[in-house]
Amino acid sequence: MLIKGCLHTHTTCSDGKLTPQQVADAYEEKGYDFIAFTDHDYLLKPQSIELYREVSSGMIIFEGVELTVFVKGYVHVNRIHGDEEELYILNHLGEYDLGMGQVLQRIETVAEMFPLDAVEITSNGFRNPEYEIPEIRYPKIASDDAHTRLGVGRAWIELDAPRDKDSIIKRIRQGDFWNCYI
Repeated sequence: MLIKGCLHTHTTCSDGKLTPQQVADAYEEKGYDFIAFTDHDYLLKPQSIELYREVSSGMIIFEGVELTVFVKGYVHVNRIHGDEEELYILNHLGEYDLGMGQVLQRIETVAEMFPLDAVEITSNGFRNPEYEIPEIRYPKIASDDAHTRLGVGRAWIELDAPRDKDSIIKRIRQGDFWNCYI
């Protein structure tokens, strides 16, 4: 079954402008099958998990967090929970203002800290083709990192997988998906 999803979005549980329900509704209106709430760790409201779980949607809802990690400056890593699996994605490579050698070094350093599964090669949903290179040996994810309704639906992934969290995570780890952009 071909399904469409976003693995990086924000809500009012951190610095997003829409509530978790409004975010889910916005993605569902655009035909998504799954999303991951990945609010910032340092802004995360204490009741966030309860608010995520109150969302009513036909989509699969992943709970996650965008971790701020200090590696010669900061980088962001999404930790996304499946039913039994977890997925780690180094986010928005283009937003750190680094040369390619430094980017490769940061990826390797983060991979020593977390079981890194993928890297995000978009910045706010816009494609950064310079990161689509074989030297980056991880699956490369397109996502929109939406903080507002305007940012919803700029970039996504599609994959052929059963509609369950762990199957989706396993396909992503295998690089078995397509990046899509508007």
